[in-house]
Amino acid sequence: MNGLKMHPLIDKEKQKLAKKYRRDNVIISIYSYLVSAVVVFALLYFAISKNFVDFLHGVTEIRFLVILSYFTVLYVFYVLLTFPFSFIKGYTIEHKYGFSTQTRSAWFRDWLKSSVVSFVLGAIIFEILYLITHISINLWWLWLSLIIIFFSVIFANLFPILILPLFYKTAPVENDDLKEKISTICNRAQIHIKGIFTINLSSKTTKANAAVVGLGNTKRILIGDTLLQNYSEDEILSVCAHEIIHYREHHIWWSILWQCFITLIMFYVFYKIYPFFYGLVGFEKISDIAAFPLFIAIFTVLSFIIKPLISALSRYYERRADKGALDLTRTPDAFINFMAKVCNKQLIIAYPHPIIEWYMYSHPSPGNRIKCAKNWCN
Repeated sequence: MNGLKMHPLIDKEKQKLAKKYRRDNVIISIYSYLVSAVVVFALLYFAISKNFVDFLHGVTEIRFLVILSYFTVLYVFYVLLTFPFSFIKGYTIEHKYGFSTQTRSAWFRDWLKSSVVSFVLGAIIFEILYLITHISINLWWLWLSLIIIFFSVIFANLFPILILPLFYKTAPVENDDLKEKISTICNRAQIHIKGIFTINLSSKTTKANAAVVGLGNTKRILIGDTLLQNYSEDEILSVCAHEIIHYREHHIWWSILWQCFITLIMFYVFYKIYPFFYGLVGFEKISDIAAFPLFIAIFTVLSFIIKPLISALSRYYERRADKGALDLTRTPDAFINFMAKVCNKQLIIAYPHPIIEWYMYSHPSPGNRIKCAKNWCN
């Protein structure tokens, strides 16, 4: 328990169930990664990727079409191959533990929409990747990083109005009393919120959440209807205050900037090491489309290495939001009650092993957040 005494509001039996819930998800994730690794190995070892690219070049010499065709076939194959894991993790396990409110057909529609959106975005990125690496042999890593910065800003701006409505319905908060109290917190924070919306999480899950999304004119606070239905007003205000601090301190912008800086470093490291690894399997140029499975494999390993840094940065901003929320609301008991309820209702492990929290957690663990709230009182 990380040296912390379990808070009395946290249900010990629910914590045992939470460990089983996490175990089930981890097992499926491991199987999914193993299958993906086997596919990457097969594509490279048996020259399937190279032979397929040679076939495409025999059909057309238009590089744009070769790139698009390769990505399309590879993406469809990957999505179908990993569909069982997505279904087990997103539907079966969520129903097993009483979280999902979706029918099989509703879940499948969401999976299909998500796959189409991912395909469109992935195809654009894939085309840009092999255009830039083809025309800029030595500085592709820099140009790609700059393009990613641009796309990250555009995507964050458009997400609330283009992507989110594909999966959820949002509407302005109708509770006038709650809106007035949220406005009071905003005044204390000396900010003006352009939009506070509810989002119909209950159409898919029993889990509660809130978030700040968007940039500029599209920035808004989203409060899950499950949060409004199942938590007290003080608890809801505590969560809203947390999101208001994210808003006030521009944490979305900071997260984008940090992510882009880390991506720049990763691309540069990739630029330095790829000749050795590409050479091992018979590739010479970064612009070789057939080497994409190896590109993904190397980038995945780099992502695993850099993950603790990304997690630490995220936890830093979450801690700031927690402290700011306590300063705004001055209701630590509501904050603690909310954290304990979330652990009990959503089967979140309150006291994970310190190494797991250090490596994986984007938020401080509930146990540490409760501890910080209790220390705030002193």
